[in-house]
Amino acid sequence: MIELSDEEYTYVLPLVKNQAYEPVFAYSVIDHNQSGKVFVDRRENPASSLIINSYGQYLLAGSGSDERFMNDVVEYLLNEQNHSTYYDLYVTTPELLILINEKLAGRTVLLHRSSFTFDPSRFQNLETTLKALPEHYIMKSMDDALFDKYRNEMDASYDSLWNSSQHFMERGFGYCIMMNDHFASVCNSFFVGGGYADIDIVTVDEYQKQGLATLTGAAFIEHCLKHDVVPNYNCDAGNQRSIQLAEKLGFVRNHDFPMLW
Repeated sequence: MIELSDEEYTYVLPLVKNQAYEPVFAYSVIDHNQSGKVFVDRRENPASSLIINSYGQYLLAGSGSDERFMNDVVEYLLNEQNHSTYYDLYVTTPELLILINEKLAGRTVLLHRSSFTFDPSRFQNLETTLKALPEHYIMKSMDDALFDKYRNEMDASYDSLWNSSQHFMERGFGYCIMMNDHFASVCNSFFVGGGYADIDIVTVDEYQKQGLATLTGAAFIEHCLKHDVVPNYNCDAGNQRSIQLAEKLGFVRNHDFPMLW
């Protein structure tokens, strides 16, 4: 398979668009917002592509009709040195899923994700019913210091998403609710690309069931709307709490799709 240069990433856009879900992690690489690699079967009008986000989200797109390309993909995926820890493999067609699943038999697990479509009218209805921030809590937008604090104290995997706090501030955004200088609830942009921003909401256990996730999510969505970015939400298909939060924030569940872990 052929690795494209940064300037050639847009060659694969026709293979990525018009999916039942928005592969924002792939757009983030194509738009050079987050790091990764793009492989194709041929440079001119590629028919198949493997898009690698450095965080471990991969998209296999196109026809998969080129046997040499597919064999190269399998060889790449089976080489553990190519992956930081694990990878999630998404595909663009049911036929591709069957093909790659057969080739990776015994090496992956089939899981399902739920995707959502944002409905601005539902969000507007939410805004009219949002409760005020409880006493002693403070809402803040993520800045350099808060981002460093978050990845050091809450989620070290953000090092694979954003190279630095400066990188996050330039390409991403987020909001947090603080209690005595401690994070209570945080909503950050996980992936940003293609005009979308993936939502990542985390609420510390001791602060749950107070509506804080809804408030940080609403602040995030308001930021999106002010900057012409479409908020995007997806989660494990069996995660009922996350599904309920998505629907509360104005998202409509529209599709469950398979992926390989």
